[in-house]
Amino acid sequence: MNRRPHRLRRHRLSLTLAGVIALAGTGAGTCAMAAQPTSPSNGAADSPVRVFDACGYGSGTQWAPRRLAEGAHDLAGTTADRDVSGVTVAAGYRALLFDGAAATRPALTLTADRDLCGTPLNDRIRRIVVQRADAPTPPPPTPVTTPSAAGKPKVWVLSDLSVPGGGTDKDDIVSLAALSTYASDFDIAKVSVGSTTVRINCDAAYTYAHDAFASRIPALVRSSICGKDYNSLKGTKPGTVSDLVGAIRAGGLTVLNWAPMTETALAVRWIETHAPSDLAKVRIVTHWTIGSPGYSSSYNCSKDSAACSYLHTMAADGKIQLTEIGAAGQKFVDQAKRSCRVDNTLPNTGLGKYLRVKRTSDGTPDLSDGSTFLLMETGGLAGYTTDGSAGSNFPRAYDQLCRGGAAVFDHFRANL
Repeated sequence: MNRRPHRLRRHRLSLTLAGVIALAGTGAGTCAMAAQPTSPSNGAADSPVRVFDACGYGSGTQWAPRRLAEGAHDLAGTTADRDVSGVTVAAGYRALLFDGAAATRPALTLTADRDLCGTPLNDRIRRIVVQRADAPTPPPPTPVTTPSAAGKPKVWVLSDLSVPGGGTDKDDIVSLAALSTYASDFDIAKVSVGSTTVRINCDAAYTYAHDAFASRIPALVRSSICGKDYNSLKGTKPGTVSDLVGAIRAGGLTVLNWAPMTETALAVRWIETHAPSDLAKVRIVTHWTIGSPGYSSSYNCSKDSAACSYLHTMAADGKIQLTEIGAAGQKFVDQAKRSCRVDNTLPNTGLGKYLRVKRTSDGTPDLSDGSTFLLMETGGLAGYTTDGSAGSNFPRAYDQLCRGGAAVFDHFRANL
């Protein structure tokens, strides 16, 4: 259910639930929860898990607290307001929260009380599975093949990933690991690996990416422009550029730019020359190709300034849509633990070992390029400017990532 952000709610109410007090009010909506029993209990008074809706919309819009025993529970259709604003978990239990009846992976796994008011998960949770904490971890679900990705954002990722120490920034390894945890939320048309003007070993980069992430993202390809720039290839559409042209013209695609803008510029230039009516279908989301307050450099522009300048000019002229978020992703990485109060701890298992490839001084993985899709997961990009400017987009994107950061890292830990 999509409604006003929780921070706009003005009502204050309190619920006393067998010693558990939930408060919800102004700001992001907070719920203070008392300590839970120290041992598991199946009694009516001390159920393993309680869920409630109390983010402050006013009398009649909340549903009553629900006590959940072990097993699976469908929360859909409780009342008109179906939010899950808070979850309390008794010691010795865990709660697996799913954002849909058919979801095979939990969006969040809780072993302690959690306030969800104002988070991206608040409106989405529809099923909860309650288990004893000492129960065996269930095996990974069998992948479900769906005939269509209808309803999922269709994205094409341009990445300058190289092997660690191979010549380009390691943030793309982290961002691709992050995308792998969200792969089921997107229709990933392609991830073009080695999309850079830097002369790296593109075969090694592709092999590294394939070995690490192909089980979650099978649409990995080796870039056809590796080591070349826009001016040397202008007017052509080699390999992956030709595929990108076709995908753009088919419609419904968003290009996520994590690299020098060479491939995107070549595709747009070909469309401008040969199929100008399709320019209206060009949608790009790019991180930090324009400087931001406190972040003056723009690496991905400096590596191919001609490509970058061409695309920003096209956007400024209203011919294409280019959502530039500046250095919002990098600012989030720098501030996640300190200002955003995000628990950035991750186990060194599964995808966790790739999320840990590059870490900032406070331990936050450098998933700055991943901000391009994380914004889609934490509220979307409606209302962002698409003229290639970063002005209002930069602070807005940082605030959105900061608010949703806790849920993002909860998701990582549940989906490694």
